[in-house]
Amino acid sequence: MTRLRAFLLDRGGLLAVIVLALYVWLARPYIVDGDNAELATLGALGGAAHPSGYPLYVLWLRAMAWLPGATPAHTAAIATAILGAAAILVLHAACRAWGARPLAATCACAIVAGAPVVLAMSSQAEVFALNDLAVAAVLWLAARGGPARGARRALLLGLVAGLGLSNHLTCALVAPVGLYGVVLGVREASWRALPAAALGLAVGLLPYAYLLVAPDTPISWGTVRSAGELVHMVTRQDYGGSGAFLAHGKAVPPGANLVALLDTLGRAWLWLPALIGLATLAWRCARRRDGESRIAWCALAASWLAAGPWLASRFNTVPEDMGLYIVHRFHLLPTILLAVPVAVGLDALARRLPARAARLATPAQAVVATLGLAAVASLSLPHVLRVHTAAVERYVRNTLAMLPPRAVVVAGTDEIYFGGTYVQQALGERRDVTLVAWPQMALLWYRERVARRDVLAVPGDQPASVRMAQYVLSTGAPLFVDKHQPDILAAFPSYPYGTLVRVLPRGTPAPPIEQVVAENREVFSHFVLDYPRPGEHDEWPTVIHERYARSWATLSEALAAAGHTSDAADALELARELGPAP
Repeated sequence: MTRLRAFLLDRGGLLAVIVLALYVWLARPYIVDGDNAELATLGALGGAAHPSGYPLYVLWLRAMAWLPGATPAHTAAIATAILGAAAILVLHAACRAWGARPLAATCACAIVAGAPVVLAMSSQAEVFALNDLAVAAVLWLAARGGPARGARRALLLGLVAGLGLSNHLTCALVAPVGLYGVVLGVREASWRALPAAALGLAVGLLPYAYLLVAPDTPISWGTVRSAGELVHMVTRQDYGGSGAFLAHGKAVPPGANLVALLDTLGRAWLWLPALIGLATLAWRCARRRDGESRIAWCALAASWLAAGPWLASRFNTVPEDMGLYIVHRFHLLPTILLAVPVAVGLDALARRLPARAARLATPAQAVVATLGLAAVASLSLPHVLRVHTAAVERYVRNTLAMLPPRAVVVAGTDEIYFGGTYVQQALGERRDVTLVAWPQMALLWYRERVARRDVLAVPGDQPASVRMAQYVLSTGAPLFVDKHQPDILAAFPSYPYGTLVRVLPRGTPAPPIEQVVAENREVFSHFVLDYPRPGEHDEWPTVIHERYARSWATLSEALAAAGHTSDAADALELARELGPAP
């Protein structure tokens, strides 16, 4: 009984159990964005994810496919929730190993467990929860008070480093802490620690071998069958290299992304604890104190600077609206790294309290792990529940359901392609529709894949997308595109059709606007929108409803141009009703 009590209170077990329950409760039975759809489908079918392949996470999803989720997306979300709770448990151990007492460690971990970005990334199929677990393990193993010594410490650090890199390459940004731990292992066990660390790293990287045998499923990012192809995948050459964030290569001033990072850290840590953590980190680097050495704290500071300000300064996307959604997930790593100095700083403040207050530490841990976590999470839950709705999946299913048989859809965004593939392959709906991700048509393996569905570009001097559209139309297949296909829309007659644009063969007149409006009213009447209407800043649900509204705003303009003033007003009002709530 004493050991169970120690695990639940002193070692963070109670907090981890409650966190697991919270994350599983938040796990939704539907996809919420493009990457989430891809990973959930991979969990059901197998295959390689987009570069760098994320093999460890895919293997975890495959191993956890037996979990009783209502849908493949739900199963993958529950599997991720388990990783998120494990990360909090290991992070608690890391805080204690760096010198914080159990109550301070519980406070720090309760705050970070309920942070908005942590709640969001730990309750859906995403690689970042496993990244948190790997980083927390590095922090724990590298500390003087960690669970291993000498060659065993180095072996385990190498193993965790390899596993972390097999999941997400940003794990490399905590290398200063990991290298400090290996050096500590060398000092404890002489040279034997170095081959142990190398062996552990080699074993930890073995999940990449999965890419060499991964099946070529409809969601898989091609096949990897040679060492050269493996290097190509791991170094993310399809995206422009391992240092590239987005493929477009536009320069973005770093100031805005640094401000966005600080805002995420402040909101995640409720501002004051974040300031305590940063002050503690600076103080421990500057002054010799009991516990970890200044070198260890400097290594932690270097890792935080690399994973936080340095990485944020390299983002080539403006942190506004969906750009902010993209970069938010990369703020998770510096948020997690800050847990150790926050815990140590809180502990230092607690030591100044009267001695009699120490007697309340044990019951206070239980209170923090329950009521404290509930209070912190309640600040984040409204936002997470607003953005994790069924909007994306309903959008994809509505889009597929409205299409005629054997339709071909050319799209430029992940949620249509990956989301549509999830609906087709994991849910078994509308497999007759051919989805084409136009950005991936630059890749040979992808062109070969869609050619097997009788979609290819005929020879000629016109843009490739136009030549592909010409061929598809020549086969008699109905062709639809999104707004990201300007060359096709300029070369062929077209008209709005539900969430997409229908493309007609050259020389075919577009239907009269009255017929187009009637057709769209019929299409939209079958759309399922059984979730709360999003607001103007609710990430993907907002984007989805802006698209619904845009369709009717376009039709309103066409009706007005044709002199149908009353019908144009009705269409504009419908656009307002479908759009995000003011």
